[in-house]
This record gives sequence, C-alpha cells and structure tokens, in this order.
Amino acid sequence: MTRYLFRLGLTLSAGFISLLFAHAQRVQGTVAQLDSGWSLPNGAGPTSHIRLRGDQSVQPRTARHARLTPIWVVDGGDAYGRVSTYWTGWEGNGGDRAEYWLLNVYKSGPQQVGAKVGDSWSGNDIFRGRLWNEQYFSWQTRRAELSLYVANAPMPTLLGSPTPNTNLAAYDADADASNGIQIDKYANPSINLSWTTGSTNAFRDRIYNNPRVVGLNSYVYDTLASPHRDVVFLWGELFIDSTSVQTSASSGVTWNAFDSTTTYGIGPSGNVYNLDLSSYAIGTTVTVQVQVYFKHDAWYRNDYVLGSSTVTAATLTQQFQVVPEPASLLALGVGLVGLYARRARKR
Repeated sequence: MTRYLFRLGLTLSAGFISLLFAHAQRVQGTVAQLDSGWSLPNGAGPTSHIRLRGDQSVQPRTARHARLTPIWVVDGGDAYGRVSTYWTGWEGNGGDRAEYWLLNVYKSGPQQVGAKVGDSWSGNDIFRGRLWNEQYFSWQTRRAELSLYVANAPMPTLLGSPTPNTNLAAYDADADASNGIQIDKYANPSINLSWTTGSTNAFRDRIYNNPRVVGLNSYVYDTLASPHRDVVFLWGELFIDSTSVQTSASSGVTWNAFDSTTTYGIGPSGNVYNLDLSSYAIGTTVTVQVQVYFKHDAWYRNDYVLGSSTVTAATLTQQFQVVPEPASLLALGVGLVGLYARRARKR
C-alpha cells in the first residue's frame, strides 16, 4: 500500500509571511538640516519611501542645504528581517549648481543595498542635497531630488512538491499491486531498499516597482534582484516502522546576491538501505516512510547566514507484508500438487 502526503505549507507560510510584512517595511530618517526650498513630501518616516525634494529660485551667491542623518530600517523585511534599499538621485542644473550625495558618493548613480531591520547609515553625505546660485546679481532656479525606497527581500519557495520513491515494489513476490506488496522472506532474507527524494523546482521572485527618480517629482520603476544570498536544499530521511534508520545527502541550489534568475531545479538525493527480514514474523506488516525536507539558509547580503528554516516538503508511506510465499503462488503450488496426485492415482 502506498500513500503520498504532500506538504504545501511551505509555500503557504511564505506567502502568509509576505502578506504580513508587505505593508510594514519602513525606514526612518533624522532631519539634520532642511533649508528653504527643500521639502520631504513623504516626511522623514517611518515610511517605505523617503523623498528629499529641492526646488527654489535661489538668490545670488547663496546655497540651500538639506540632509538626513542617520537613517535606519525601522521594521518589515522577510521572515529574517531582510530588506532591499534603493538609493537614487537627480539634479536638473548641471555642474555644481544642484548637487546631491548618496551613501557618501557625489552624484551617485542608483545604488541597491541589502539591509535588515535595525541597520543604519550615518554621516554628513549619506543623504544630502545642495542648491547653489553661483551668479552675482540674478536669482536662479535650482532643482534636485533624492529618493530612498525600501522593499522586502523575497523568500525562496517550492514550485511543486517533490515525489519521493522507493524500489520496494520490485520485491513484490506476485507483482500484483491490487493486493499490496508481499515479500517472501525466504526468497529475500534481506532487501536493498533504494529510495529517493524526487526532484522539484525552487523559485525566488524579483523585487518589483522600485522607484528611481529621473526628474523633479518624476519616477520610473525598476525591477531588481534580491541583494541577499539564499541557499536551499532537499534532503530525505528513511523510517522503518516509525524509526529513523537513514538519511540522504542534500542536493541544493544557490542564489547569490543580485542573482536575477527566478527558478532553479533541485535534483533528487537518496540512499540505499539494507533491510534484514530474518527477524520479522510471517504475516508482519512493515511500514516504510520517506520524509523529504526543504531547508532554507537565509544570508545577510553575501556575508553570513542570518537564519535557517526546515520544513517537510513531502512524505511517502508504503507498506508490505512479510510472507513465506505469496498467496497466489501458494494456491498455484497446491493446485499443481493435487493435479500431480490425481494423475499418479490414475496410473
């Protein structure tokens, strides 16, 4: 008898976690300076999107400054608190007329940085803008905008449950699945039980709709890969009558930070166990079970493992009965003996 139990709770749990934190990923900034002409349309936080907007007709030989420091991740993230931060800036006047700094880089291009809840950034040029009128007599309009957006890091899930399998049916004495598996202990005093976890695909989504500033109050939305590494494994455990007797090696795949691949195949792993039937009484029913586990190592950036989880991905349960010889062959043997006896009497 064979029973399959597929555990889809992993995908459901990850989805639940995503829903739980989808509204909560936020950063907070401290306003160190905010001269006239500069504003924070979304406030300094907590918010998922800090905008520092500069737009003013600046009087001659005058500069208008704005900066936030420190800035830190307040809450949200995946199950391990991991987030993606996206730092972008724009200036509309060229030269030193309108300037900005992001993470200590002058007029930086877009920067995606992996972070976790509690991480912070500080310094004069972490998130800073400057509007400068170099003219001596005329007022000049200067414009710049800085943006910091935070999103949850995606979690890997299984696209489908693996299908564990064994070669137990190969030892069925009468090769008739309708009456279950029967193994003749005299013909097979021990069996080499081969088992495998099966294979499946693992999926890690991208991060969508990340705003990148391209003009004053103007944004485009980028799709980004996770800035963190994720490593996932499949491995199995064999149980005989509820007792663990063997495990398999693991097979796994790795997403490095900024890997935009969404789907990787995870190959099967397995083992061979020698099951001695000599101690089993005739008529005993033996239960064989293969448990398949899905393990996830969640890294912080590419630096270190921040946390791990293991869940059951699938379960295969099979049973067989220990027999001296299968009932069908026994009946055939009795019939042949009777036929031979009748023929002998006729002679």
